[in-house]
Amino acid sequence: MDSLLKEINMLPGVFGCFVYTGNQELAAAKLPPIFKENTIRTMGNLLTRTIMMGTMANLDMASIEFKFDVSLLIVKPLAEGAILVMVCEPAVNKSLINMTLSMLINDIQNAVNKGPATIAQSPSQPEGGMQAQTATAPPSQEPVQKHQEAEIDAALAPILEQIKDALAYAIGPIAGQVMKDIIEIWAQKGPTSKQQLPGLATLLCQEINDKELETEFMSQIRPLF
Repeated sequence: MDSLLKEINMLPGVFGCFVYTGNQELAAAKLPPIFKENTIRTMGNLLTRTIMMGTMANLDMASIEFKFDVSLLIVKPLAEGAILVMVCEPAVNKSLINMTLSMLINDIQNAVNKGPATIAQSPSQPEGGMQAQTATAPPSQEPVQKHQEAEIDAALAPILEQIKDALAYAIGPIAGQVMKDIIEIWAQKGPTSKQQLPGLATLLCQEINDKELETEFMSQIRPLF
């Protein structure tokens, strides 16, 4: 299963993919480490229910697409309620994806029938990473936002938007939320300015947690410093 998902990930514009079964099991996943296993399972559960409701309504769905500002989710139903989910950039070549899937889909289905495999993801973050930030954010969200408004120069907004776009190419649709959380942390470290952007980049690279993706991300944003 791992090799099949890797082959899909090699397609231009594909951030990652995973397979979720009709028994609410994560069969395999090949996604950036920012995608936690619990998040993937939640996505899989919601998407399989969406497919199920469509089936109950007698809708024949070959695939479903969910388009966001910086990403596109393509969901391919498999047999026995399983699904293949691909996280892509919005302008991904869908014809190339469909052609590739036509060659791989039977092998993927056979792998699903054999049962869940070891989840193939890059090394995840240590405890206390994004999960810890998410857990502690709600109580302090309002004061942190006030601090941001007072300390971050409005002139940085266009640059931060470009950094967020570059981050989306590295980690996909959750880039907006990650960027928001990390900017809050960055703002608490002291006055923010263009000279402090390398510090923000370092924090974002810790969230990407993948050497190749970090290198690509830095190559895109370094001219902004």
